[in-house]
Amino acid sequence: MNIGKWVLIGCIAVAARPVAAKVTFGVRAGLARTAFTQKVDLDYQSGVRMGYSIAGLADIPFYRRFSFRPEIALANQGGSYFTLRDEAGLPRLKYKADYYSLQIPLNVAFNIPISGVRMTVYAGPSPDFHLGGKMKMAGRGEEAPPTLDKKMKAFDFSVNSGIAVEYKSIFFSIDTFHGTSDYRIDTYENESPVYQNSITFSLGYFFR
Repeated sequence: MNIGKWVLIGCIAVAARPVAAKVTFGVRAGLARTAFTQKVDLDYQSGVRMGYSIAGLADIPFYRRFSFRPEIALANQGGSYFTLRDEAGLPRLKYKADYYSLQIPLNVAFNIPISGVRMTVYAGPSPDFHLGGKMKMAGRGEEAPPTLDKKMKAFDFSVNSGIAVEYKSIFFSIDTFHGTSDYRIDTYENESPVYQNSITFSLGYFFR
C-alpha cells in the first residue's frame, strides 16, 4: 500500500477546510481484546490476549454533520497462532506475540445530536506501523523462540470502524480494527493467512 498517498489525502482534506471550521482536539485511553485470526482444520480460530491503546485525536467538521476524525494511537496488540515447524509439516507450533504499534486511523465521522448527547459513527483506513515486542513458543521449554522482527511484517493496513457517545465533552467509544494482510513474513504451503484484529473500549475527553 502507498502510505504516502493516504497521508497526503488526509493533509489535503484538512488544509482545504474553511478557516471558520472549528477543530476540536481530544484524548482517549482504553482496553483492547486483540487476536490473531486464522483458519485451522477448516475452522476459523482466534488466539486472544488483552492489550490497550492510548491516542490523541482531532474532530474537524467539513460538511453539515460530517467530520474528519484522524488519530495517532500507541497500541499494545498481539495474540497467538499456529504454524508449521518446517517444510515437512511436523510438528505444529503455537506462537504467542505481544507487541506495540503506531496506528493512524483516518476516519470520516457522522455526528448525531440527541438531547444533549452526541453520538458518532465513523470508519476509515488505518495504517499500522509495528514498533517491536516479544514472541514465545508454547510448550517448547527452554528452546529460544525466533525474534519478532524475523516473523512479523513491519506494516499492516487495517480498516477501522467505531461508534462513540459523548456527553459534556466526555465520550465512550468502541473501535474495531481488521488487518488486511498476512501478519507473517514466512509461510508454508497450505497454511492459512494470519490476520491481526482487535476491539477497543475507551474513555476519552474533547477539549471543547
